[in-house]
Amino acid sequence: MAFFAGTLLFPNVCLFVKNPSISPQHIILYTFLAIECLKNREEFFRGVFRNPLVIPLGLSVASYTCTALFNGGLLSIDMYYGVRDIVDTFGYLIAAYIVGKNNDIHEFAKSIYPFIVICCFFGIIEGLLNANYPYKFINSAFPHYNGLYNLNSDISLGQSWRIRTCFTTKHPTAFGTFLMTMFLFYLPYIKKKVIPFSKLLLILGLLAVNIVMCGSRTALFCTLIGVALYIADRFSILVKIATIGLIILSFTAILGVIADNFKGGQGRGSSIDLRTQQLIFSIVTIDKSPIWGNGNKYASHNLFEENDAGQMRVEDSSGTDMGGLESVVFTLLIDRGFVGLISYYLLLFWIFWLFYRYRNRFSERDDAFIIVGAGILFLTLSGSIGNSSAFLFSILGLQLGNFVQEKEKQEDEEDANALPSADLHQDGQKQIQLESN
Repeated sequence: MAFFAGTLLFPNVCLFVKNPSISPQHIILYTFLAIECLKNREEFFRGVFRNPLVIPLGLSVASYTCTALFNGGLLSIDMYYGVRDIVDTFGYLIAAYIVGKNNDIHEFAKSIYPFIVICCFFGIIEGLLNANYPYKFINSAFPHYNGLYNLNSDISLGQSWRIRTCFTTKHPTAFGTFLMTMFLFYLPYIKKKVIPFSKLLLILGLLAVNIVMCGSRTALFCTLIGVALYIADRFSILVKIATIGLIILSFTAILGVIADNFKGGQGRGSSIDLRTQQLIFSIVTIDKSPIWGNGNKYASHNLFEENDAGQMRVEDSSGTDMGGLESVVFTLLIDRGFVGLISYYLLLFWIFWLFYRYRNRFSERDDAFIIVGAGILFLTLSGSIGNSSAFLFSILGLQLGNFVQEKEKQEDEEDANALPSADLHQDGQKQIQLESN
């Protein structure tokens, strides 16, 4: 609970040390991993080296290592960036996996409930007032700040054509990742008698309102995709047809607005044309090293520059604004090449396949695959702004740990049931031998 709440409340833009950047998120993650290692070293290393994702995680680590060796060498700053990125990205997955393997995920859902409700109320208040006081208060309390907004003035993200909120995260898209993840986490509890139905409707309603108010079109779209995945896999054919039909009708009503916004125009955010330009720019940038990329963290340290508005943007050789490279595809290609891109998506699809394959095989149905499916789409469309993947990996790690816990429990029960049968078989054989004698 404290680990998850701390990751949300302290954005990665408030810093104790600026170079190398050390934020409260880093301190929380590193401290947790260190305590787990010292407290129960055997369990910790089992979580790191014997988890179901050891193969795709190992390939990702190998990709970081090869990128560093190709571009800088063994004892280079590139290797340091690679190690930091491995821990800062996948550390949340491992930490949450360790927690989930030793705790009841339903108890986590109940314990985190009041915190999520409070966050949703703050998000609604921010949207109504068009002022973000928690963000300003928290970031002002730290020695260094590396965010997008001026802390010396009122922080208001709303635009003439949409409301925008970010609560305590770096960016509305990061807040949207959190909201989408939690909505799809609580959605399957409709079929589980763990949380009272009235309380479940309240939190789903608050999360839905915040998804709309945060202004992230990707969050809204991916949440609807997650809901569609859940319905398509869970309910009868008639309910599937009726619900998916309603979703299609809803899409026709809102896709016109969304598509119009994605087509862009001055001041209307990212667009399809811009993303196409970003893809071309990314491919051109790795022309000399398409396999291993230009180096770990190359894009953030060499391509992004602060514009007059204080935003970190990328420009091509002609001076054309490329925006913020709003997809993990672009940054992965530039930093780690095609090997890095493939290894990252292999991990995501490995998790999806694992959850989908075993969704009906335990005492209680698991619908975690809907979060993975929506998360893959989200990261592809809008990237991991403000370390937003931490929210996704934290929940997936918890569910993965719970998955292994259930799997081991089932295997133990099968072994226990098999022992009496084996004993009876041996007794029967002895009885036959005695009678024959």
